[in-house]
Amino acid sequence: MTELEIMQRAKQYIDALANGFDPLSGKPVPEGDTVNQVRISRCLFYVSGVLQKVIDNGGEVQKKKTPRSKKAPLSLTAEQLAQLKPHTSRLSASKVTAAVNSLIDTEKMQRLKVTVLVRWLVSAGMLTEIETDAGHMRRVPTPEGERLGIRETSFVNEQGNTAYYVIYDRNAQQFIFDNLDAIIAFASGDADEA
Repeated sequence: MTELEIMQRAKQYIDALANGFDPLSGKPVPEGDTVNQVRISRCLFYVSGVLQKVIDNGGEVQKKKTPRSKKAPLSLTAEQLAQLKPHTSRLSASKVTAAVNSLIDTEKMQRLKVTVLVRWLVSAGMLTEIETDAGHMRRVPTPEGERLGIRETSFVNEQGNTAYYVIYDRNAQQFIFDNLDAIIAFASGDADEA
């Protein structure tokens, strides 16, 4: 019997006990038995749920996350790059980076961060930083960025304040995809400095 089969059998026994039945005979457990106490039954249902998650994970208790320092640097194959197509609607920087990151195994490879993309766009002269009346820094498109298809838009939030954000049309998205090698190189320079 494999380890996974043993876990499945143990879960069957726990489920039977949690429901008030003897797992070996299938007969109801007597009323006064400890297993029939509500707290014990709830505990058994909880353990059954945890065991099911382990079974669903192929018998592994928990996926081990690879520390960022042990992950491979971000890189995309020519086939992956060919899959990147600009969206017809305007996207935020987080949606653009999500499109890139959807093509890689983020458990094994470093992902593209929004902050890296935005800093690269600032260094490329497509965005600039301005200070708001409240003294906060905000990134906005430069005239060159606007020609490329980068726009600033706003909405009024629940508190009645105006919130600003930058969106990227098809042209701007394609510009980012076309320059991914430079963005990745910029990201590795950031990692070297960290």
